[in-house]
Amino acid sequence: MKMPAVDHWVEQAWLAAEFAVYFASADKQVRLLGWGLGSRINPTSTTEFEHWRQQQKVPVFGGLPFDEQVLPSDLMNGGFIAPAYVRDLNYGQSWGDLPDDAVTGLADIPPASAIEMTSTEPADDVLAWMQRVQPVVTTMQLDPTKQKVVLGRQEQRQLTGRLDLKQLLTDLAVQQPDSYHVVLKWGAEVFVSATPERLVQVKDHRLATGAVAGSIRRDPDLDHDHALGRTLLADTKNRAEHALVVDTMVASLAGVVALDKIPNKPQIIQTPQIQHLYTPITGVLKTHIALLDLVRQLHPTPALGGVPRVWALQQIQQLEAAPRGLFAAPIGYILPDGSGEFVVGIRAMWLVGYQVTFFAGAGILATSDLASEVHEIALKMQPMKALVAAQGGLDDGYAKS
Repeated sequence: MKMPAVDHWVEQAWLAAEFAVYFASADKQVRLLGWGLGSRINPTSTTEFEHWRQQQKVPVFGGLPFDEQVLPSDLMNGGFIAPAYVRDLNYGQSWGDLPDDAVTGLADIPPASAIEMTSTEPADDVLAWMQRVQPVVTTMQLDPTKQKVVLGRQEQRQLTGRLDLKQLLTDLAVQQPDSYHVVLKWGAEVFVSATPERLVQVKDHRLATGAVAGSIRRDPDLDHDHALGRTLLADTKNRAEHALVVDTMVASLAGVVALDKIPNKPQIIQTPQIQHLYTPITGVLKTHIALLDLVRQLHPTPALGGVPRVWALQQIQQLEAAPRGLFAAPIGYILPDGSGEFVVGIRAMWLVGYQVTFFAGAGILATSDLASEVHEIALKMQPMKALVAAQGGLDDGYAKS
């Protein structure tokens, strides 16, 4: 669809706001922009959250942290806000009251300028990561009940200036046109995701989710690109990883959803950098259930956690160099009628002032080659690095990846 332009004053008010949110679906049929703080909650239960949500007159936005580990952050530990004002950018509907100071503070926004990298050392050294992960591979080789764990890396960079969010949103639309786009702005902190992966959508009593697991790179040559896709579809390791995700998600939904027929083999979905195996999972809700309950029921899928779940989460906490927070976690929106959508916060970065943190992970199986997994993680970091590169913050190679 042709997307309507954003009114200049709306764009400027969003940029100036201390609290601001943006959510665009992969097909861009949904594009919601909100700013200002009407209310805020960090719920300890769905009951508490639903009581709060039903008192709001606007869509609410936010997410749950990946696990219970706590970060020194006002944003990354999760929570939800009801913005003072929300605008549907496609259809012009709005909720809430436009803040009186909607454009106050615009003069305080510094003019955009090129930024540079002042530090290029990763927070988590590749060799150290591989050494930590190798015993997990050995465990899975010796114990068939331990089937998969998704292990990630984080890289931090120091920049000489703040990223220009206006340019970032423009570049996001150009560089990652077919992904979900999520931006959460909490004061000096900003979380950005261009994720290909929906966790769950509920609309008109229907549920839609999907399994995304198994990856291979893209190639500029169309014939080579198609050949890589066929290789992925035929790859034993990736197909086994994908089947684990499908089976686990189907089992977790069986009690609450009358599932439609599940395709017997995956299809390919693509981003500019990478191809994934994908199986859609849809159905009709058997009973009323809050969207956040469905989120909690599904998260983390084996695409972000592992199998068995408890063991995999223990490995993630023990082996990753830093807590994930919103990385790989459920993030989304819920409309006043209870419908909405959550995605998983991958292909993501976290901005705090002049510091940016990138995150990506890979599914580790007994058959994994860790050098290949490191390459896959680097590939998955490229979308966010390309956004920073477009503003002069990284080598040009990232922008072209």
